[in-house]
Amino acid sequence: MKRLLLLAATTATLAGCSTLELPALGKSEGGIVERPASRAEGKLKPMPLRTFSVSTECRFKDETGNFGSATIDVVNSKVNAFKAEITMPKRGTCRYDLSQFRQTQALPSVELTGARDCRVHMWEQGEQVTVAFANCHQLCSPASAQDYVWPLLIDKASGRCD
Repeated sequence: MKRLLLLAATTATLAGCSTLELPALGKSEGGIVERPASRAEGKLKPMPLRTFSVSTECRFKDETGNFGSATIDVVNSKVNAFKAEITMPKRGTCRYDLSQFRQTQALPSVELTGARDCRVHMWEQGEQVTVAFANCHQLCSPASAQDYVWPLLIDKASGRCD
């Protein structure tokens, strides 16, 4: 009986030290993994690809003291106007203008691409449009200000932005 208990304890200890190889779940791009739908998830439908429109000229100031302005005009996911200035006190200012970019994507989200892999992404989430900035250090003074830029949130109905 002692031998059986010792064998069970040893097996349990060794099992705790082992690793489990998981099967690949699909494509992985940029840290996002596509997973195949399971039976429980099979009732979910993918979001339909659809264009969005938003137009605003807004000013904002957030609770951290950051402030700025934006002029954005997107019709059926085509960017007609885009200009944003974001100031982070004691950090710096970033200025973005459509003339510095070319539109490289319209669906599922809008993407503007500039020099040195600078990108602006826009997408619709319910009644809001999010405008996010990535790798645009050259558009900020000092360049390190880009590290403190938060996405802009635009309310589609009112045109207000945060």
